[in-house]
Amino acid sequence: MVMPAPGSGPIPVPDDFPVSWDGPEEQQLLWFWDQMHHPHPVTPATVSVDGIAFPAGFGRACETMYMPIQTMKVRSFNYYWYFGSVPATATPEEAAERDARLEAEMMQRAPGVLKVWEEVYLPEVQRHNQRLREFPYRDASLRELAAFLDEAKAIRERQWELHFLAVFPVMGAAMQFLQLYEQAFNQPENNEHYRMLQGFPNKSVEAGQALYDLAQEAKAVPAVGQVIRETPAEKLLAELARTAAGKEFRRKLDAYLDEYGWRSDAFEFMDPSWREDPTPVLHNLKGYLVEEALDPREEQARAAAEREILVKVMLESVAGDQAQHNQLQMLVSIAQQYLPIQENHNFYIDQMNTVLMRLPLLELGRRLAQSGAIQNVDDVFFLTAREIQDATVRADGRWRDTVARRRAERERWRGVVPPIFLGMAPPMEIPRGEMLERFFGLGLEPSRDPKVISGYGASRGVVTAPAKVVRTLNESDKLEPGDVLVCDMTMPAWTPLFSIVSAVVADSGGVLSHCAIVAREYRIPCVVGTRIGTQRIRDGQRLTVDGGKGIVRIEG
Repeated sequence: MVMPAPGSGPIPVPDDFPVSWDGPEEQQLLWFWDQMHHPHPVTPATVSVDGIAFPAGFGRACETMYMPIQTMKVRSFNYYWYFGSVPATATPEEAAERDARLEAEMMQRAPGVLKVWEEVYLPEVQRHNQRLREFPYRDASLRELAAFLDEAKAIRERQWELHFLAVFPVMGAAMQFLQLYEQAFNQPENNEHYRMLQGFPNKSVEAGQALYDLAQEAKAVPAVGQVIRETPAEKLLAELARTAAGKEFRRKLDAYLDEYGWRSDAFEFMDPSWREDPTPVLHNLKGYLVEEALDPREEQARAAAEREILVKVMLESVAGDQAQHNQLQMLVSIAQQYLPIQENHNFYIDQMNTVLMRLPLLELGRRLAQSGAIQNVDDVFFLTAREIQDATVRADGRWRDTVARRRAERERWRGVVPPIFLGMAPPMEIPRGEMLERFFGLGLEPSRDPKVISGYGASRGVVTAPAKVVRTLNESDKLEPGDVLVCDMTMPAWTPLFSIVSAVVADSGGVLSHCAIVAREYRIPCVVGTRIGTQRIRDGQRLTVDGGKGIVRIEG
């Protein structure tokens, strides 16, 4: 579905996706499904915390930066996560004044935002994470736990604010460079301007490098390597415990998980982290043992070398226009902060802070299960934060009924594909609407040819290979070297998979999304924002993926 035309009025609601509104103001907003971060139905606990924390933190960052929107409201429609953009201004004069202040703020912040992230924002992010990690959950009273949940929610708000204080300037700089390049050289066929932002050290590739190195250590001990290759991931830890060499490797694996295991599939609080359930990382480890696996360190070095060549060629091509040369040189150097900030904030906030938010919820779940308020620990995720706190005072059987009903509802809605847009088409062009296209990948009309899937060309190259549809990391064991990974989206925890696949096709995301970034780092073809790839494609079908043109053809 393309972006609704400005002024086209209410957006039709599909018959299989009924929507109720809290009020007319809500219905007047344009809402979009955030498939890139929440491809699956979300739990009440996640919505009740992040549905408040995200708009609050995002809104404070918007106000600080004079962004043209007040905030992004959050609603769960039939358990799917939607954003609704709230404009910040009412008159053209106010909009013009705010744009001028935004430009000035960006010019001041953007050149040194990576330094500010590393020296100011990141230390605070880590302090908040440490507070969540070290709180004495087991020793705390039920009242103390309920009170700490409020503190955890406040931490989450601040983390989202820091997230966008770092991301807004560098994303703005990246889009400004991309726009200038396209104006100067027309739309490039192979996305070379995006590749000029690649090849910088970042936590996503670092985690992949560390796991690759761990796999090489396993290869050096034939008995360990053989066990990892031949044992199903869900049985691997027990099998390693049978030998001294296996126990020593397990010790190294535990050290890896303590450093990089604070991550999960997506932004859902119910999803266990790698530290709790290392099965996904064991799938990735097995993938790194195949001979075809790419060394992340070498791929990043190649991306860096290619980046330097492309920048040199770009600047040489405008050597006769000093003003344009200087502007491109300045903007590309500022925009090159995008990748490390994008991936590093993702590691510490989007991933680590998300799974750390599980800790108070899990402990409260254990206490509520002991009291009989709920049956299982993870039932806690089917209650809102306020209901969890209420249940610590009134532990009666009604909470079990609520959990059972919501579990069934969430599972039922899992089988429905929600519409991309709801609400009202905006009266005019959306402020900063380009972000919705370049980052979220919204705006393309799906191909009507059943054999052709269209999206955004995110990483150049053409590959023909078998497809494997992977919706969660626990399904990644089906991947064979050279397969095309077809997925809803990818997060940093998926990065090691890029070393064994030949191409990636994602339902969501734009050319500045995590999936696109990592595909360019690994120099494999990638098409994002297809919307329907996981619906149309079946395991084993041969696909031809053109990562430059954004076309996927089903060959059989």
